[in-house]
Amino acid sequence: MAIFVLVHGSFQASWSWREVVPRLEGCGHQAVTLDLPGHGTDPTPVERVVFQDYVDAIQRVVGGLDERPILVEHSMGTPIAAVAEAEPDSVAALVFFAGLLPRNGSSLLEAVGDFDPAYLAHGIWADDRRSVRMAPAAVREFAYHDVPPDVIDQVMPLLTAEPIGPYEAPFTTTDQGFGRVRRYYVETRRDRVVLPAIQQDIQARIRFERVFSLDAGHGPFFSRPNELVSGLDSVARDI
Repeated sequence: MAIFVLVHGSFQASWSWREVVPRLEGCGHQAVTLDLPGHGTDPTPVERVVFQDYVDAIQRVVGGLDERPILVEHSMGTPIAAVAEAEPDSVAALVFFAGLLPRNGSSLLEAVGDFDPAYLAHGIWADDRRSVRMAPAAVREFAYHDVPPDVIDQVMPLLTAEPIGPYEAPFTTTDQGFGRVRRYYVETRRDRVVLPAIQQDIQARIRFERVFSLDAGHGPFFSRPNELVSGLDSVARDI
């Protein structure tokens, strides 16, 4: 079957895949997770993290595998897109779910400007403005609004600051790199972070092999893990 490399989104770490990994393995797949620099158990100071650090971390995982994996990324879509741009022959497919993909030449920071101002107002900035945390109220109201409360209580202490460096990098792809890799999108119709209108705009700009739709908020790995894994399994059967 397939090898999936699961890349977490902002403020999170590999723990966000705890419900997904065993379900993928139950379907006969292999699932590999990682903590991006500055997240989870990775000790890199957040103020020093830049976009290429994310890309390098994913490439190291991909380079250690025996076959081309399916790269899956939550929310932040640009790191796996950059891996595909740099090494298109090393990747079997890309899956973006609730994914944010800026227009070519712009940055994630610019794309975030389309978020709900009420959500952005909950950001707690470091004194040097090189990282930001999200207030617990925003996690409950926006990011995990349809996640069971007991799960939110468990993971809330694990959330980390998000470095701003990766958000400042221009996002650039070409038909010869990113354009050669098969792409899929999982839309989250009740998302309060990457709003459905933003996701629809991305789908209009970028060609995807298939789009899967979940009646879920921004964290379906907790709120709809069975449906999410069903979509991922379907992707593997396409490859």
